[in-house]
Amino acid sequence: MNLRIRRSAWGTALALSAGLAGAFVAAPPAAAAAPPPTAALAAQHPAMRQTLAIGDSGHWVCTLQADLRLLGYPSVGPMDGIFGPETQSGVEAFQRENGLPVTGRTNAQTWQDILAGFHLTPYLPHTGDPDDGGAAVSPTTTTTTTAPSSGTAATSTGSTTPGQNGTPTTIDGYKVVAVYHMIATAYGPSLRDNYPYGPVDAFGQPLQAGMIAVDPSVIPLKSRVYVKGYTDSVLPAGGFLGRAMDTGGAIKGHRIDIFLNQNPQTVSHFGIEPVTVYVLGS
Repeated sequence: MNLRIRRSAWGTALALSAGLAGAFVAAPPAAAAAPPPTAALAAQHPAMRQTLAIGDSGHWVCTLQADLRLLGYPSVGPMDGIFGPETQSGVEAFQRENGLPVTGRTNAQTWQDILAGFHLTPYLPHTGDPDDGGAAVSPTTTTTTTAPSSGTAATSTGSTTPGQNGTPTTIDGYKVVAVYHMIATAYGPSLRDNYPYGPVDAFGQPLQAGMIAVDPSVIPLKSRVYVKGYTDSVLPAGGFLGRAMDTGGAIKGHRIDIFLNQNPQTVSHFGIEPVTVYVLGS
């Protein structure tokens, strides 16, 4: 997917990127504001602080592989978390098609263009510098969420412990074991929103606040998760702690469904939101 063909839509992408951390809001069309610089975006998004190259491994490599596959670069190879020749080839193909220096490794600008494909960041023109957009930034270590309205999600302070490159190693005391960029939708307790189950999940258990439906091949069932990046005002501002307790026929791959204990109109208003999902361990 060549991002250059979508430059006319970056005003929309910038508006959607406000859900990333609630800090960047597009100006009205009559007075379009300049997009935030790459360094400012990197301060808010941990993916942009990941410098990955051949020989690296771990969940960030798996995230990179998954993102590139979703953007139409199957040459990246399997989502095995190992940065080998196939992953390098996928990164090079992405960089080549999007006017980036072809280095085969990730930097802030490469990640920004990857995330722009999911409308998580705006696309910015490139200077041609191999380290374009890679200015050093200080990691954000704490976010604050408000209490949930109408009991739709678990309350969380969102406190984090930074690790390498500013990536959180813990959230609210739970170890971060994986990070995914996903698309989120919402469902409610009515038959209209959760057919044919209504107020219970796919296993017959009552739906509860903080519950999300997942693809178990990506996020194991019963996992604790921290979800952020949405703009919907019904959920806590900034993010919430939840549990992967449900499944759905349409919830495949990098997609989740968030339970909202709301009427069908409110649930429908959620729409489709790009989110970041942190999978938490003990």
